[in-house]
Amino acid sequence: MRVAVIADTHGLLRQETVDLIEGCDAVIHAGDVDTPDIYEKLKGQKPLYLVRGNNDGGWAGQLPESLRFELEGVPIFLIHNRKDIRGTGENVKLVIFGHSHKYSEEWAEGRCWLNPGSCGKRRFRLPLTMAAVTLLDGKIAAVERIDLENAEYGKNISPAAGCRETMPPEADRRKAVGRILRGMDKGETIAEMSLKWKLPQDFVEQVCRIRVTHPGVTAEGIVNKMEVNELRGR
Repeated sequence: MRVAVIADTHGLLRQETVDLIEGCDAVIHAGDVDTPDIYEKLKGQKPLYLVRGNNDGGWAGQLPESLRFELEGVPIFLIHNRKDIRGTGENVKLVIFGHSHKYSEEWAEGRCWLNPGSCGKRRFRLPLTMAAVTLLDGKIAAVERIDLENAEYGKNISPAAGCRETMPPEADRRKAVGRILRGMDKGETIAEMSLKWKLPQDFVEQVCRIRVTHPGVTAEGIVNKMEVNELRGR
C-alpha cells in the first residue's frame, strides 16, 4: 500500500501534488489545509486521514486535533504540531506531523517520526516537499521524500525498518563511528546517516545512544563499548 503524506497546503493544492496522489492508495494530511475547498478536493480523490491545524478556521471544527488509525496493519498517529503530542500509544509505528514546513524523518526504537514538509504556499526559501510511504504486511517498507520542484518517484528513498545494509566489518567500525559522530554534530538524523554511509539504522542508532548516555566518549570508546555489549549478548 502506497500512501501520500502531505501537510501545510495553506489553501494551495498544486497540480504536482494532485498527480502524485493519483499514484497512491490513500492520503494523510497533517493539518493547515486552510480552506474548505482544498479539503473537498482531497476528500474526493482517495481515502483521506486529516487533522486540524492552527490555521484551519471555523469550517474545520469538525476535524480532530489528533488521530489514531491503522493502514495495512501499521498503527499510525497523526497530529499537526509535534509539540502538542501528549501520548501516541505504545504500539504506534508511524508518527506524522507538520507545522514547521521542514521535511524530517527520524527513526527511534522501531518508530518513524515523519514531517512531510509543506507542499502548498512556500515559506521563505524552504523547499516544497511531501512524502510517499509504502506499507506492507504490518511494516513500513519505505519512506520516500518527494521534492515537488523535481518530482519523480523512486528518488530519495530511505531504508525503513527491516531494510538494512550490511554491518561494517570490525576494522571499519571506528571509521563508521567517526562519521556518525560528525553527522550528529551537523544535526543529521539517524535515517539520513544510514542512507548516506550505507549503514544499518540499528548500528547508527546504537552509536547515537552511546554518545548521548556517555558524554565526551570518543569513537574508539564507542567501538569498545559496542564490543563489550556484543560479548554480553546485549
